[in-house]
Amino acid sequence: MKSLLITAITLLGLVFAQAQGTAPESLKQEMQKLAYMAGKWKGEASMRQPNGTLLKVNQEEDIQFKLDGTVLLIEGTGRNPVDNTISFNALAILSYSQQTREYKFKSYVMDGNQTDAYFKIIEENHFEWGFELPTKAKIRYDLVLNPQKKSWFEKGEYSPDGTNWFPFIEMNLIKLEK
Repeated sequence: MKSLLITAITLLGLVFAQAQGTAPESLKQEMQKLAYMAGKWKGEASMRQPNGTLLKVNQEEDIQFKLDGTVLLIEGTGRNPVDNTISFNALAILSYSQQTREYKFKSYVMDGNQTDAYFKIIEENHFEWGFELPTKAKIRYDLVLNPQKKSWFEKGEYSPDGTNWFPFIEMNLIKLEK
């Protein structure tokens, strides 16, 4: 009886191992279009607050491929340059849907807010992402990576109506490592 149970558990383990398999190459190829993003980045960001004041932070981005290269896990942390306290912290998951053939971008910020954003490739190492607020206002970000300069430049804009856009954040980072 004991050997029958061991055989059944072994076979069940083999079935689960086969069922999981590896990610399709086509999915990995789509995610590889974002490969230069992976790594550690550091620099400065400035953000216009709703009251008009400018908040400057020392910004870090830690970006890693997960799940056999099918997901990018992105953590951004902004620290006060005076006392090094965390002023901003966000976590995002960037993936590619084989069903819709679109990138999916889900982000979470330390104040409890979260977004389901669109993400699209404009050209190699040039991306746009954004989302709509509950008020129907829109937020969009333009992100340009330059492998030669190891730089990341990102500009965020706000639109109350989808027509008029106002800059509110700018980020300049340098890649530290892969």
